Amino acid sequence: MDHDRLSGEFVMPDDAWTIEHVSGGGEPDRVCLVPPLRRLDPPLDQGEKLVFKRSFAGRQGETPVEISQKLVHALGLHFIEERNAWCRLNEDGDLVDVIKIVRENCNDWTQNVTIVTIQSKDFAEYMRLADMALFVFFDFTRTDRSFSGWNDVTPIQFDAPELFYHGGVMGTRGSYVNGRMIVRPSISYDQIVREYSECRNPITKQYGTFKAIDLKTKERIEVSADPKGLSNYFQTESPLPLEMSPAFFNAEVLHRYKANPAKYDLEERTISCRGAWSLRTYDVNKEGQVHTYLRYLGELPYKEQLYWQAFNEWPKGGLSDRAITTDFKGEVYRGYDPLHQLKHSVRSLDERPPSWWQSRGESLIKAVRYPNSSSAEEWSDEVLALDQLVNEGFRVGPLRSLAKTLGIEVVPEWRSFKLLEECFAAKNADAVEARHLVGKLRALRELRNHLKGHASGEKQKLAMEAISHYGSYKAQFAAMADDVNEALMVLKGAFGRS
Repeated sequence: MDHDRLSGEFVMPDDAWTIEHVSGGGEPDRVCLVPPLRRLDPPLDQGEKLVFKRSFAGRQGETPVEISQKLVHALGLHFIEERNAWCRLNEDGDLVDVIKIVRENCNDWTQNVTIVTIQSKDFAEYMRLADMALFVFFDFTRTDRSFSGWNDVTPIQFDAPELFYHGGVMGTRGSYVNGRMIVRPSISYDQIVREYSECRNPITKQYGTFKAIDLKTKERIEVSADPKGLSNYFQTESPLPLEMSPAFFNAEVLHRYKANPAKYDLEERTISCRGAWSLRTYDVNKEGQVHTYLRYLGELPYKEQLYWQAFNEWPKGGLSDRAITTDFKGEVYRGYDPLHQLKHSVRSLDERPPSWWQSRGESLIKAVRYPNSSSAEEWSDEVLALDQLVNEGFRVGPLRSLAKTLGIEVVPEWRSFKLLEECFAAKNADAVEARHLVGKLRALRELRNHLKGHASGEKQKLAMEAISHYGSYKAQFAAMADDVNEALMVLKGAFGRS
């Protein structure tokens, strides 16, 4: 490439795609679409501009930085405003900043700096597949406070095939350098193909080893989740364990997924990590153990398998009735689940909300789960979520209006529970039943307040009472969910859509 010619070229930050109108020259008027590098001589006019800073008259604040959509789309990136970066999800479901904007603002605006960085591996791969190299313009000037103009400058010159510049040095008072650099991709096409192939090659995948119950022999085994070492129902002569052999885990294995709802979607029977992986089925048995099958454990990334492996334990009981019904009999499970029924009731109210009900939304519904472990803190968190789902859904204003239409003299201090109680009593002419019904909702609110707002001694006392009366936090929570659901459905039937 001609270094002299290339040294005379320059790309402005706001050079962009435009529609140009050309007139004159003895030819009819013409309108055409022209690319950002249209002004440059070959071969740069066939290049691709990656970073844009387009000014707009009247816009306040900093000029936004735009990135080539071709580059962003090819790398599978999305702009995340709070990170000021174009990101993707890695195999663990975590955000990775691939293209990032770094700004440094000073009191002297001439010293402000905007830097756009990109992960070198991604960029090298893009350059190779685009059959291009990176052409860098650089121009630096440095002066001290005594600078008054250029004189007695000692010139400097450098000319190598892919780095060339010229400049000058004026003692210790100033210097400048202007040049160009060509950066070629550091990865070959064959390397890219090989890396992509290896990522998709099942031979290179690693698998964890789990304690499980072999469905063929009913024996305890410790076996890899590698599908090559497992069999299925169609391989009747195989001595290998069945891929549907169950493995059991301490309930605390679910804490990671409960604690980060932005990253993990924890459903009643499935767990998924955004854009990365999913566990297709799991359940919890009567003993509070989480269980799933070797087949589905083997589908998880190796790091996730190791996480589950840390909580793996021998079974303290069998599979849940629901898992046996759905996973082995292939039937719909019709057993009663208080929390499942409560969520169904809330959804039915949300679909056509009465005036006195504030729609709760799917995120709040999903956030309520059984406390499966022996952790009092987990139980406390789930009680809070249950209260937020139900008790915070009652709207005081419409309940006041309903009370007035029923001829009740409303006291200004009354809140939702008292209003519900008075309205239900007026509807059914039974104050005792009203107090008992709304008492189920009050009991939930009082438990929430004691668990979340009182000293640890009070919390410990309540935790001991829950275990003493119900046997486990899950059983206490199920009973409370049942009570709350009953109250909610009776109130809905009494008030309708008033």
